Amino acid sequence: MKFNELIENVKGWSTAKELDKASPLSQMLKLNEEWGELNGATVRKDKEKIADSVGDMMVVLTILAQQMNFSKIHLSLNPDENGQHNFHYVDQWSVEVLYLHIANEIGLIARGLVDVSTNTNRINARTQIQLSSGNIVIYLMFVAKKFDLTLTECLELAWNEIKDRQGKMVDGVFVKESDL
Repeated sequence: MKFNELIENVKGWSTAKELDKASPLSQMLKLNEEWGELNGATVRKDKEKIADSVGDMMVVLTILAQQMNFSKIHLSLNPDENGQHNFHYVDQWSVEVLYLHIANEIGLIARGLVDVSTNTNRINARTQIQLSSGNIVIYLMFVAKKFDLTLTECLELAWNEIKDRQGKMVDGVFVKESDL
């Protein structure tokens, strides 16, 4: 499948599960959860779990973009369309340095969500969340590359895992049936 098609599939799945209307604050919990799983998989050098975690982070970022009502989500989340050519130097970074940058961007998203939720500097906060989400995607693309994967492969893996998933919303977070 093509990258943008996968993004549209995730958006459709999210809408069907009513995740698109849930709180971005709850989605931030999911982002942190998946981020922790990616770190753990990297420490263990578990390529399969790395691919799964990168894909899961892409799913979470897609849903977060929906919840924030960003238009043209594929433009900000597709590295081929959001300016990856400006990041050519990133290819030389170690995985550890890439992860430091991802952690920084996650922090910027958190700061933006604080501002949005308290109505402080709302417009700039939304812009920061969108920019940081796009930057994370670019860094994830380079992480995938370090492990001989592509971002599209990782997202497709995640899509194939969730497309038939059943579960329910618990406090604004979708919990899969096996975890209930």
